[in-house]
Amino acid sequence: MTTQNVTGVLNCSSGFKIPLSATITDGTEVALTTDTSFTVTAQNIGDFAPGQTVVSGLITAGANMSYCYILRKGLILALVPWAVKGVACGNPSLHRAVTLQPGDQLRVFTMVAAARNAAFSVVTNQGVPRIFIGTAAGAATTQLLDLQTSNTIGETLNGSVITQAQFTSVDQALITSVAGGCQVTMSNGNLSGAVPATDPIEVQPYMKPVSIPVQLNFTAQYITSA
Repeated sequence: MTTQNVTGVLNCSSGFKIPLSATITDGTEVALTTDTSFTVTAQNIGDFAPGQTVVSGLITAGANMSYCYILRKGLILALVPWAVKGVACGNPSLHRAVTLQPGDQLRVFTMVAAARNAAFSVVTNQGVPRIFIGTAAGAATTQLLDLQTSNTIGETLNGSVITQAQFTSVDQALITSVAGGCQVTMSNGNLSGAVPATDPIEVQPYMKPVSIPVQLNFTAQYITSA
């Protein structure tokens, strides 16, 4: 298995900084811990800085990455901005400020540069963050399923409206679906919304403002030509 160094800094409202660094095995979601150059021992973010409120930050991977989020008690609490080293161009705010509690973890998923894992990261009008994942294999329609439950987007977000989203994939040149990215389709086959793909090796992904209603039988998917 390949590995890569992942680093980052989370900025808190008090001015306190949380330095992060670890060597991560690709293809496995893990917790990114504090940088031992500053914190002596590697700790999860909630154990290192309980009570601090994270407002912005950026996590950077050496080769490729699919998603990053703060986990609390088994649920995604907040999406965290990330980029591949060399193309990072900003230090964005989180979609919501997070006051850390003991046990909170920063979870990351890294991968080799050629890996075709895609991730559709969203925030709803109710402030709920979710991540939907899939991996294309040849010319096909690939459904994106909930990272934590493997449910469809309709089953997970029924009755909500997606207000922020990003879709990342290295398959940008092969994607033939609407807007060249992820499409959310209704049960009758009509389009509810679409988000263009960002190749994270080429440019830093950013959450985009959208308005995509979701009902029970809706699906998130993308189409590739090879």
